Amino acid sequence: MEDHTMKNFISLFVLMFALAFSSSAAFSELNISISDNASFFVNLDGTEYSASAGSVTIRGLNHGNHYLEVTRETMTLNGVSYNRLFSGYISISPSKRIFAVIDRFGTYKVVRTENISSGYSSNYNSYGSNYGNSYSNVNGHGNGYNALCSNSYGSSSWGNSGYNSGYMPPVSNYMPMGMNPQAFSTLVASMNHEVFDDSKVRIAALAISMNGVTSAQLRELIMLLTFDSNKVKLAKLGYPSVVDKNNIFMLNDAFVFSSSADEFYRSIGIW
Repeated sequence: MEDHTMKNFISLFVLMFALAFSSSAAFSELNISISDNASFFVNLDGTEYSASAGSVTIRGLNHGNHYLEVTRETMTLNGVSYNRLFSGYISISPSKRIFAVIDRFGTYKVVRTENISSGYSSNYNSYGSNYGNSYSNVNGHGNGYNALCSNSYGSSSWGNSGYNSGYMPPVSNYMPMGMNPQAFSTLVASMNHEVFDDSKVRIAALAISMNGVTSAQLRELIMLLTFDSNKVKLAKLGYPSVVDKNNIFMLNDAFVFSSSADEFYRSIGIW
């Protein structure tokens, strides 16, 4: 028993240290909007984010290539329809705050970058400035990225209809977007090293309370548990820290029994 208690203490200490380190490291930040300001969501490296105030802000990104999908939601007479605007790899520079837009042609375009350390804005790009740092999406379903070395977007008919004056995505609404990918990976690894559900729940609850989670992240953590009683417990503990509660329906298939899902949704007042 003492050995197990000591093991749990060490696991919690290592996890807290890793989370603290990851939150202070020089990661990058990505702010994405779309051209028509419609409702949309983003999937980056398998983690889903919902738009808030017309944009999605993702923090804690490592530099390098990341796989991005952007999907627009549209209300129709038959319900909600989904249209994938972009899918492909994008490049993230280190220690940068990057503002990007998916234009109406399905192209990922960087419109401005800032140095996170100083807040200094650099490489500003209006739509008529031939910035040249955009990625083309092949038929809306590209499997890779294609750097356009010279983008004369401002000469197009769209650029002459008001965007040539310098379109800027919203910059003042920085909303928490869940646990950053590195911290989340550390948490998953810590939980996988534990044998018993109760230890996994304690570790997850601590990390969630410190960092927040998306619905997709909470679902993944719940799936690491064996028994539905513990799944429900973690769902209830984690729900107050979920940043996209409109997506909480994603937890429905994380439970073995439908009665467990019903218990959770009743506890949060959905039914």
